[in-house]
Amino acid sequence: MRRTRTVLSVSAACLITLSVAGCGNSMSNTDRSPTAASGTPVLVKAKSPVTLTFVIANTVDATPFNKIFKSYEAKSGNKVELQALPGGDFDNMIKTRFSTGDFPDLFLMQPGTKQYVKLRAEETLREWSGDADVWKRIIPSMKESQTTASGKIFGVPFGATGMYGVFYNKDVFKDVGVEPPKNYADLLTIAKKIKGAGVTPFYEGVKDGWPAQIFYLTGWVTNVDPVVKDEGIKKLETNELKLTNIPEMKDLFEKHKELKDLGLYQENVLAGTYEDMQNKLGEGKVAMSFMLDGLIPQLEKKFGKSFVTDHIGFFPFPSATDVGTAMITPPNQLMVPVKAKHAAEAVDLIKFMISPEMVNVYYQIQPSIPIFVDAKSELYPAQQTVKNMIDAGKAKINVQNRLTPTFADFQKLLQNFFISGDVDKTIQELSANYEKDGKSKLLPGFEK
Repeated sequence: MRRTRTVLSVSAACLITLSVAGCGNSMSNTDRSPTAASGTPVLVKAKSPVTLTFVIANTVDATPFNKIFKSYEAKSGNKVELQALPGGDFDNMIKTRFSTGDFPDLFLMQPGTKQYVKLRAEETLREWSGDADVWKRIIPSMKESQTTASGKIFGVPFGATGMYGVFYNKDVFKDVGVEPPKNYADLLTIAKKIKGAGVTPFYEGVKDGWPAQIFYLTGWVTNVDPVVKDEGIKKLETNELKLTNIPEMKDLFEKHKELKDLGLYQENVLAGTYEDMQNKLGEGKVAMSFMLDGLIPQLEKKFGKSFVTDHIGFFPFPSATDVGTAMITPPNQLMVPVKAKHAAEAVDLIKFMISPEMVNVYYQIQPSIPIFVDAKSELYPAQQTVKNMIDAGKAKINVQNRLTPTFADFQKLLQNFFISGDVDKTIQELSANYEKDGKSKLLPGFEK
């Protein structure tokens, strides 16, 4: 996540220069236009309007983007065509489009510099580190999470601080007479009491694959980070520390298996889906789910804003001794391919999107923990819980955003784990996949 090895070609460098400040006589609308007192770029109506392609994963709520783009289109004369690709295959589909030269004008990708390695960023993506007007709008920690060891930034963060943990139905907890857990043993006690009351304690979306990963990512910041610390993350980054040599990681697999063996998940857990989980959590048929905050807008659509406000709570993965640590993520990042047909206009659009007025439009539609300076966002109670933990120093960024190698094929591995229950075999496969990914990215320490 901290390094890219590809050498920047002369032609790519020229293209980057073109999109930053203009090359020859070319210059973007925003570069030649004033900025309003509100901080919003004053876009000049395009003499020859163009249609920009903006690509997102279909797991991303398009509603706030559509409203922002409507304002952009009215002021610039340009159009924005939003294309949604399947979330599970998004990275591979973007890589395929890059390899065939089918570049979108801009796209929204997962946070972290590991994406730079996937896309050979120094050759293919617009570099943003010199855009002072951009970074003065964004809180420093979010800039740091997008920056390579050499100080380069190939994506602009947009959206909100993500949050992962346990979302729970407050009505179920109230009816059963339980409170959020004070430690992990307390969580098991609560889950057993809920089961005894005839409600399913936990729901796991094993069929969809990706939801099962959240148990481990949230468990990592609470149980693994305090032991390996930042020094251990650096050793994982260079393959000096193996996942198989972290007892606390193995313990997470054992905990996950225990929940299944105790019958604390829904019946036929292998058929579990994200969609079904939303319905059952909202209906009070399920009490809890290890989940990400993308659940919030989905529940609001299904059950209304007041339901999310009054009936959905949140707590982090608890540790053996306390309530645990909240896992947070940087927002997704907006990226512009240097060879995009309308790269200059895409840069203008991004600067328009991160203006104070448009940022507040985003948070009004999708309330979330903001990453922009002075942004206004009305937080749901579940989000406020995490904001309070961030302020108290009880939050940590997802380990996958801190590592360049990834937990490759993790969701498929976990689907098999729910069938086999073999802890040792599963963690060995996870470690092998991690090392294979590091080797494929030509990272130091993974050569052999």
